[in-house]
Amino acid sequence: MTKIDWLTRHKASYGSDFERLFAESVLSIVSEINFNSVSVQFPFQDMDGKQRYCDFVIMEKGGIRIAIEIDGYDKRGTGTGMSHDDFVDWQRRQAALVSQGWFVLRFANRDVRDCPARCAEHVSLLLRREREKINSRDLSPDESLRLDALTAAQSEINILNKETSIMKYTIMSFTVLIGVLILTLAFKGNDFTTASVHNNDVMAAATTSLGATCDKPLDWRNASKNVGQTAAIAGPIMRVTYKEDVKGKPTWIEVGATFPNSSRLVLVVWGQNRDMLSKLFSQNLEGKNVCVIGTVEQYKGVPQVELKLSSQVQLVN
Repeated sequence: MTKIDWLTRHKASYGSDFERLFAESVLSIVSEINFNSVSVQFPFQDMDGKQRYCDFVIMEKGGIRIAIEIDGYDKRGTGTGMSHDDFVDWQRRQAALVSQGWFVLRFANRDVRDCPARCAEHVSLLLRREREKINSRDLSPDESLRLDALTAAQSEINILNKETSIMKYTIMSFTVLIGVLILTLAFKGNDFTTASVHNNDVMAAATTSLGATCDKPLDWRNASKNVGQTAAIAGPIMRVTYKEDVKGKPTWIEVGATFPNSSRLVLVVWGQNRDMLSKLFSQNLEGKNVCVIGTVEQYKGVPQVELKLSSQVQLVN
């Protein structure tokens, strides 16, 4: 989305004239900004469940979350500035944003009007710093695309390796069982009984281990104990959120619990992979039980699994 397209789209979204001025005079001169990642009047809830709105947010893939607030000294027009109740409300708003993972930038109305270049420099410096945290070195656009492609390919290889390992284990188990059956036919009487008991022991040993397949998945509460591992994990879908206006167009599927519960399991589907899971998204998922197979990663202390293939997902009773 170009700067002009973005400004045109949001011209009626601002909460004040100073917010409009900030968009037109500050954000428009930040050369590093990607307007696909910028939202206006972003909704969030504080600790009391009160619905609030942040003036601007920048959300980029990799965990960049910048909240921007445009503040006036005298919001109520009393001529005396902020009251004590206003101050407490302001602090609660600030605490809610920070505790939910946002880096908060605040600009006074006067600076937005008189010093737009100064404000733009703050946004630019913060964006570069946050991006440098994600990338150990600066990557060219071509390098970034190659890195994304390699990461996606490695994820698919991990899934295929897991499925291959399960298949090999199953074949080996059946081979052992066939051998036991042949030995059983060679014995009579008590020997036959002994062989049968031995056969049962082998069958029990050959049972697929917990978390290997969706027949015996791990519970979603144990996802955080398996970070870095590929596993089958099951639980109830609590909420599905699709952010079409955010860079990468992510879909977040929360399993077992919802934000801000850090024990929840988050299934992430990026926009480029939604078509691969179209059959899944054609259903009303909330309230259904799901089993997924994938590599468990962790973001801000919350376990998550990226979904790319329909073979990773199975709705269960």
